[in-house]
Amino acid sequence: MTYTDPFGRRFRPTQANRQARANAQYQAGARGSGTGQPTLEDYHQLSDAFQSLQKRLEESQAQIEATQEALRQQTKSAMDFQDQLGLAYQQIEQMTQERDDALALTEDRLAELTALQRETTNYRTRLEQRLEREAEEKRLAVLRDMLPLADHLEMAIAYWDQNEGADADGSFRANLIATRNAFLDSLRRHGVQPQQPVGERFNPELYEAVGQVPNADIPAEHVALVVQTGYTADDQLLRPARVLVSSGSADAEGV
Repeated sequence: MTYTDPFGRRFRPTQANRQARANAQYQAGARGSGTGQPTLEDYHQLSDAFQSLQKRLEESQAQIEATQEALRQQTKSAMDFQDQLGLAYQQIEQMTQERDDALALTEDRLAELTALQRETTNYRTRLEQRLEREAEEKRLAVLRDMLPLADHLEMAIAYWDQNEGADADGSFRANLIATRNAFLDSLRRHGVQPQQPVGERFNPELYEAVGQVPNADIPAEHVALVVQTGYTADDQLLRPARVLVSSGSADAEGV
């Protein structure tokens, strides 16, 4: 800064001059010779102090602006992060909804699958039962078709017994009996058993009555004679026996 002296001359005091003048003024004031008014050097010092303060203010403002810019950047980053966080929350909610929908769909499909499996099991059970019944019916039908052979063998033996003498040594009858027994053994291996209900009480569920005959040895309403042998297969009635039912003694009928 340039100053003008009392004679109109311009000059710019150096730092050394200003310091010397300041010291002289300080000494003069200490001796009591000063007037108490500010000097030119005081203005110089005040100006330097003002410039120093202004420089520091500018530096502080620059730092404040830099700090504000950093804050703006951080605020922007925070806002961006908040936006990203909100988007992430939306994605999480969407994924949660999709998961819940998938779980509900899975439960529905599982319920349908369980119902289908139950229906399949029931159908398979019914099918197996039907096939077992059909197989059993076919087995019984085959066994039933084999019974006439046993009847023919029985009738051949009975006829032979009624016409004795045709075979002196009885070898033919023995062959018939052996054939019948072998055939009955084959039937027994398949669960077939002949019925011999002579002397038993007549049961219409097991026997078929073809007539009555008086018999003093067998009580009335009991089987007196088997006309055709009946058979059972595994405790099932394969063919009922055809029987004559006793009516009691002839004397009792007369009375």
